[in-house]
Amino acid sequence: MVAVWVTLEADFLAHPEWLAAQKADFILGPVFIGLYWLRRRPRSRFGPMLIAFGFVGAVYVLQSSSDPWLFSAGLLWENVIGLATYMLILAFPTGRLDGLAAKLILLVAFAAAIVPAIVILLLLPQVGAGGSISGCRALCPENALALTSQPSLALDLWEIFRYAVIIVALATAGLLIWRMVTGTAPQRRAIAIGTSVALIFLVLQVTFHLLALVAPDATKLQQVIAWAFAAARAAIWYGFLFALIAAQLFAARALQQLFGQSLRRPSQRELEAMLREPLGDPRLRLVFADPRTGSWAGADAGALASRPPEPGPGCDLTVVERRGRPAVAIVHDKQLNDDPELLQAAGAIALLAAENAELDAASNDALQELRQSRARIVRAGDNERRKFERNLHDGVQQRLVAIRISLGLASDLAAGQSRLEDRLDAITHSVEEALEELREVSHGLYPPVLSDWGLVTALKRIQLRSVTPIAVRAAGIGRYPAELESAVYYCCLEAVQNATKHGGQAVKVVVTLCDDANELSFEVSDDGPGFDPSAAPAGAGLQNIRDRVGALDGRVSIVTAPGQGTVVSGAVPIRANVPDSPATTPS
Repeated sequence: MVAVWVTLEADFLAHPEWLAAQKADFILGPVFIGLYWLRRRPRSRFGPMLIAFGFVGAVYVLQSSSDPWLFSAGLLWENVIGLATYMLILAFPTGRLDGLAAKLILLVAFAAAIVPAIVILLLLPQVGAGGSISGCRALCPENALALTSQPSLALDLWEIFRYAVIIVALATAGLLIWRMVTGTAPQRRAIAIGTSVALIFLVLQVTFHLLALVAPDATKLQQVIAWAFAAARAAIWYGFLFALIAAQLFAARALQQLFGQSLRRPSQRELEAMLREPLGDPRLRLVFADPRTGSWAGADAGALASRPPEPGPGCDLTVVERRGRPAVAIVHDKQLNDDPELLQAAGAIALLAAENAELDAASNDALQELRQSRARIVRAGDNERRKFERNLHDGVQQRLVAIRISLGLASDLAAGQSRLEDRLDAITHSVEEALEELREVSHGLYPPVLSDWGLVTALKRIQLRSVTPIAVRAAGIGRYPAELESAVYYCCLEAVQNATKHGGQAVKVVVTLCDDANELSFEVSDDGPGFDPSAAPAGAGLQNIRDRVGALDGRVSIVTAPGQGTVVSGAVPIRANVPDSPATTPS
């Protein structure tokens, strides 16, 4: 507000309105852009540098004062602003003067341009404003800093000043172009917009001073270049702003792309390649920390290390933490330190991928343990069935056989005693019925034919004992692990019993087995009444089928509809489903 008011009140200026806007922009532009830069990149030095430049530009208002001392101080301060502008351009975007060339350019600017300009102020009692649109209508206020009056020496120094400015501007432009050509992809991306705007400013500055030297009478062209030069100088910090916004937009697009690619669960090597492209860093490497051991391992590392690797020349190391502990280390181009949006995106994706890998591993372990546990339960049940069947066969059944033999002997001894003989015959018949019922029960628990002769023979025994027509179709069916054979057998038996129960004796049942070298599949179809799966309650029989097949990592399908029969089908992988599961062989 002070700059605008003072400049508008200066009746000696040629363009007070435009100059007021320029001087306000010299303060507000760098300060607000610096604050925004500081908020987005709090660790960067460039934001504070922009803010400091805004306060340096505030002193420029003195050149609009009619007081000779203040006006002369403003003229002197204009050279400080020029030097600070070069410092901004050379320090973009890191906030540091990297390399010897940048420091030499500033040294030459101070020695060959600033010093002659200061000496000129000491030699001329009357000096015009030196800025491109800072001229006075007639005479400017008196130069209070003049010690003597030597116009000829001042003019010689003024010519030296212009040549020095041209040389410094060309050297700065050459350094910027060299950085663009030789920089890495992240460096070129970071400086592209800001450097382009700065190059326009430098070209116009060279043109402005060159015209004053070689074509002093081309006043109209000089006026056009002067206005363009003033606009280009104001555009410098806005170029820095657009560079920051472009970096944020690029990081957002890269994060979106990387997030979509990370959903495919890439390996560590694939993740490195995936991050290198959007970051433009072919040297990028990832090293992951093992939370259990604290060791580090990369995609190409054959052995674990106790600490992350040392970055090579031109590289840096960023460690991404999770829950306060190091999780992922990223070896990357140093320039990415000044492009933190991309580095944070890479770290987030790497961390997400690492967490996904850990979750996948834990999930797979838990799922495998669940499958093994279910299979062990099924196998334990089958073992208990076999044990119970053997106990019945070797114990109760043998005792009943012995009783039947004893009754036969007793019947022989009771020959001629009709009543006693009839009574013994009746008891013998009851014992035989009990034996038959016991055989059926023991065979239902675990038929010996299944363990002795295999799946096809056991299913055909169902066909022989059933009053319902059952067709068994099997081709290429051999012997399999005991838990696989028992699972398929009892699934088929459950489906046959359900068909008989709901369809009666007239229902036709077809059992089909198939071995395709990868899995053993079964299908039990009937032409019974069927049912509505959405309305029928889940029975224990169908749930048993799902549990048995699911325990062996198989799948089950039940297709039915009212009046259209039922098809129960499933498949079980042919592999060692349970550790230490023995294959069944005939005995």
